[in-house]
Amino acid sequence: MPVRFIPELADVVPYEGGPSLEALKRRHGLERVVRLASNEYPLPPFPEVREALLGALDGVNRYPDSLSTDLREALAARHDCRPEEIAVGGGSAELLYLLGQVVLERGDEVVLAAPTFTAYHDVIAINGAVPVAIPLRDHVHDLEAMAAAVSARTKLLLVCNPNNPTGTYVPTAEIRRLVESVPDEVLVVVDEAYREFVTAEDGEGPPAIRRGHDNVVVLRTFSKIYGLAGLRTGYAVCAPEVREALDKARQPFNVTLLGQVAALEALRHQERVVERRETNARLRDYLTARLAERGHATVPTQANFMLVGADGLRRPREEVCGALLAAGAMVRDGAVLGCPGWMRMTLGSEDEVAFFLEKLDALEVDDQARRDPVSPDRGGA
Repeated sequence: MPVRFIPELADVVPYEGGPSLEALKRRHGLERVVRLASNEYPLPPFPEVREALLGALDGVNRYPDSLSTDLREALAARHDCRPEEIAVGGGSAELLYLLGQVVLERGDEVVLAAPTFTAYHDVIAINGAVPVAIPLRDHVHDLEAMAAAVSARTKLLLVCNPNNPTGTYVPTAEIRRLVESVPDEVLVVVDEAYREFVTAEDGEGPPAIRRGHDNVVVLRTFSKIYGLAGLRTGYAVCAPEVREALDKARQPFNVTLLGQVAALEALRHQERVVERRETNARLRDYLTARLAERGHATVPTQANFMLVGADGLRRPREEVCGALLAAGAMVRDGAVLGCPGWMRMTLGSEDEVAFFLEKLDALEVDDQARRDPVSPDRGGA
């Protein structure tokens, strides 16, 4: 008799990160492929982080601090809270899965936007819960409709801000009103993986909201602006009882020694975060302008990626991303993210953006001479 798995797995599709750059080069006979599909930061970790990692290598024969004590204390100091209000995990995604594990029971409801981060649906499905998806309004979270959708069966309410895949952002004041309008027993999770890229003036951030509302959890990660995606380190700012529940569910030593060392050192260099945020904003504005010149729509974004219209080219919209990939520019097809007719493009380096524009120009209906975009003044870390 074959092994029987839980029925909830039937609705879960394993995540596939895609083939390696070398495999793509071989497949398409290319000398160069740029990956603009994974929302990674294009630069390596800060130089100081690299040195700290090299210094820690001789200790990887030992288990790390299972409580991530130094990192939690540093994060608590940064967010003006106690270490008991900080949970750490293998990226913010692990903490998201753990939250589902400790909160959701079969039949519970989860209110979320549509479209939003695809992993949310896996968390819901694995735990036998029911998604209550509220369509975005003009690509932005409709927080009023989300609050109205809360019922007696609602256990979680998820807000991805900036939202993946749209890059759109809702101000903290609006999130505060949302939190104040839902029952205290509903856990409101504000997923801020891309918060460090935000340049909109917004006053205090959601971690400050949590101090008055123990049902708020704010997720952050070191995978994006810090350039540490390969070390998978993230954290939650939450009530002590939430942190305790997460600690009960997580595996021991869930954050590696190198992940702790890198994150702790990265926190010490916020001036480099500011530089990277400003660099990203300049490139974001530059790319938006160049795409507008070419007649391509974009969605206003506060992240390190944007939605770019896939219409008006020599290929049907459903073939555009494949054609770009065959030319060496890897972007994400918006159709698989709930955004048909769009492609989601990560802001890479200045050179990578120029490469993307060159390959996009080759797909234009009008076969005019290709434009050679002037590079923006970038600077930064």
